[in-house]
Amino acid sequence: MAKVKEKQSRRRVEILEAAIPIIAQGSFEDIGISDICREIGISIGSFYHYFTKKDDLLVGLLWIIDEDLEENTFPLLICDHAIDNLKRFAHGWAEHVASHGIERSRLISSINPDSADFPEHERPAVKKLREIIAAGQAKGQITAEHDADTLAELFLTTMRGITLDWSRRAGGYDLVARMDRDVAILLQAFVPTPI
Repeated sequence: MAKVKEKQSRRRVEILEAAIPIIAQGSFEDIGISDICREIGISIGSFYHYFTKKDDLLVGLLWIIDEDLEENTFPLLICDHAIDNLKRFAHGWAEHVASHGIERSRLISSINPDSADFPEHERPAVKKLREIIAAGQAKGQITAEHDADTLAELFLTTMRGITLDWSRRAGGYDLVARMDRDVAILLQAFVPTPI
């Protein structure tokens, strides 16, 4: 059963990768499923085997990010301090986005927030952020007076905002360096100094 799921996951990613150049060409709303299927050479039935609706193509880009983070960034989150792990998390996110290009970043930023949740489970990236923050709060490393859910949402929104700005500026700056800088500034608010 695990091999079947792995094969399905690989095929889903193959379809996504083939569809990205097509859906990046124009307005996503104006492209039909039949147009996408014809261009990438699959049947409409095959499309619906892997996706329930057209928006799932964009949401699938989040699957790709999360799989990459799980494979390449999560194993690096072994620091004793939560702030260091959050910095590494953001750095890995930025490396992924920068290496996959501006068009993909633009497509991701166009996802309807209501569609961005995985129906069967919570996104691994969101779950990992919450775990890091909750562990940091338990150790007294994060002292902001907000719960882990709120801080994880703020952190994720900040990363998304930086990547959106980068894509809208046509990659006019080093995304990884900007992410490192801006996240370091944000994290100062996670450990406020008493007045």
